[in-house]
Amino acid sequence: MKKKLPISIVELVIYIVSALLAIWALTYIALGITVSFLRYDATLVFTDNSLKASTSGLGFLFQGYIILASAVLLSVVTLLVTAKKSDRDFEKAQRRAARLAKINNKPTEEVVDVEATEKPAQ
Repeated sequence: MKKKLPISIVELVIYIVSALLAIWALTYIALGITVSFLRYDATLVFTDNSLKASTSGLGFLFQGYIILASAVLLSVVTLLVTAKKSDRDFEKAQRRAARLAKINNKPTEEVVDVEATEKPAQ
């Protein structure tokens, strides 16, 4: 008998990518916080300033926030899609079980007792 995985391969890949994006974002956030406490002539400050100059004024900190929000959004959408699919499969199994129960509990012969009365001839 083939054992069914509780999580699909596509879902697993999406979760791994989301986790890697979150780690990348947390690294950027940590670098952004560190830059705010360094002297102006530190190499990390120069890197942050060049990053701000090349990407519309966003340094390590705000880019980390954006990447983290993207990772969380990707994970939440994946969870919602998976939950909807799981609910749909569960409801389908319930309907199938109800149909089978209805078929199996139905008596094969129906006997109806009726009193017969004669109708007067016209």
